[in-house]
Amino acid sequence: MRDRDTERLTPPLSGGHSPSPGPRAVLGLPLDATRGEAQRAFRRLAKQTHPDAGGDAAAFRAVAGAWADLGPQLPPVLRTVPPSPHVLAYRAPASRVLWAERRPPVRPDFKTILAAEMARRAA
Repeated sequence: MRDRDTERLTPPLSGGHSPSPGPRAVLGLPLDATRGEAQRAFRRLAKQTHPDAGGDAAAFRAVAGAWADLGPQLPPVLRTVPPSPHVLAYRAPASRVLWAERRPPVRPDFKTILAAEMARRAA
């Protein structure tokens, strides 16, 4: 009994299968890969392994699972390209002060209406 315990260096795995590689290994990414690189690797592997394109369903599930595990861990892609002038032309402008002078009120207040009505009735 003692010799069997010394032969086993690691605990038995469930199901007897070897552990699956990490998401970076499945996608073929280095540790310092950016989100853009990871996204390109996922899309390339998804096209290759998708069952509708003649790939293996198990391989596609591994690639999709790796992206699902790795995606939230990566920082978002920062957009470095300025937006198109067409996008800026159709974007609603932020609130700007167009005229700085004080404008008269559109509707007169109640006090003005009452004074005008009292003057009309007195006449």
